[in-house]
Amino acid sequence: MPKKCPPVLFIVYRRPETTKKVFEAIRAARPAQLFIAHDALAPHQVAEFSGRHAEVRKIVTAVDWPCEVHTLFLEEHKNMLDMFTAAFNWFFDHVEEGIMLEDDDLPDATFFPFCAEMLERYRNDERVMSISGSHVLYHSKEFVPKESYYFLSIPSVWGMATWKRAWKKYDGQIKSWPEIRDKKLIYEVLPSSAAAFYFSKKFQDYYDHKINSWDGQWVYACLVNRGLTIYSNKNIVSNIGYNIQDSYHGVQENDLWGNLKLESLSFPLVHPDKVELNKVWDEYGVRVRYHRVDFNLAGKIKWWLKATFPDAYISLKRFFYKTFAPSKYNENNNKLERSLLP
Repeated sequence: MPKKCPPVLFIVYRRPETTKKVFEAIRAARPAQLFIAHDALAPHQVAEFSGRHAEVRKIVTAVDWPCEVHTLFLEEHKNMLDMFTAAFNWFFDHVEEGIMLEDDDLPDATFFPFCAEMLERYRNDERVMSISGSHVLYHSKEFVPKESYYFLSIPSVWGMATWKRAWKKYDGQIKSWPEIRDKKLIYEVLPSSAAAFYFSKKFQDYYDHKINSWDGQWVYACLVNRGLTIYSNKNIVSNIGYNIQDSYHGVQENDLWGNLKLESLSFPLVHPDKVELNKVWDEYGVRVRYHRVDFNLAGKIKWWLKATFPDAYISLKRFFYKTFAPSKYNENNNKLERSLLP
């Protein structure tokens, strides 16, 4: 396989079971630079998780190959947004490009040379912002790429690689959202208005600090900068964090994307002729990953009415609540929803 392993950022917390599996994959890849970010436990978690937290630290520091090891071991617990932002900023203070794995992103051996080749090939191509080990067309029998990879609009962070040049566009607070929202830019870059409305609501929640997340803001950065994400035509990273205690949340139930079978890429890679979005595949990817935009017939009709006649929809909604449910009426909510509609 070509090319040496790029620098790796490994973000861990309190799950020794998954951490050990991912670390073994990193050990097999033997990166020359390994950056380990480990959050401190929240005070109320110390009694229950201190042993598991210490075990994770022991696993990730057992580096037994020639490697320059950097550590970011926090002494005070951070929320998810602050932790991941700090880790990425620290990583890119030292390197220009690299791979990020969380403690439940189990990579196939071919993930590392794939990222190495993609990082080099698109190093100076501002159109490309992210590289993913997921295969969004995994469940599709209709869409089968002939090339080794393809381009979509929304990044996946379950095993990813990127460049410092792209990370500079990240803003965890998404301060530009009001301007982007009012210009309806999300409606221009996503394949359907339903998807744009779904993500607009999400971005509003990030802006209002209602969601403890970091990856939605990365989606935002890629969309507003019209950045492309490279996806492998094989599933070379599997999220193994489902149905066990998650780092920052509770137990996640399995879905279409949890614990997928790992596949291996073939080398040499077959490159696409053009660096461009496949709009049909992009629409499928949004629809299959985000179920809330895949309506039944009644939902599609309701959405068509909302999207086609947004002002009339808001007026009717205002009339209904003022007349029949005045205790639930909130004019600010109506104004906000109108700002998110097309």
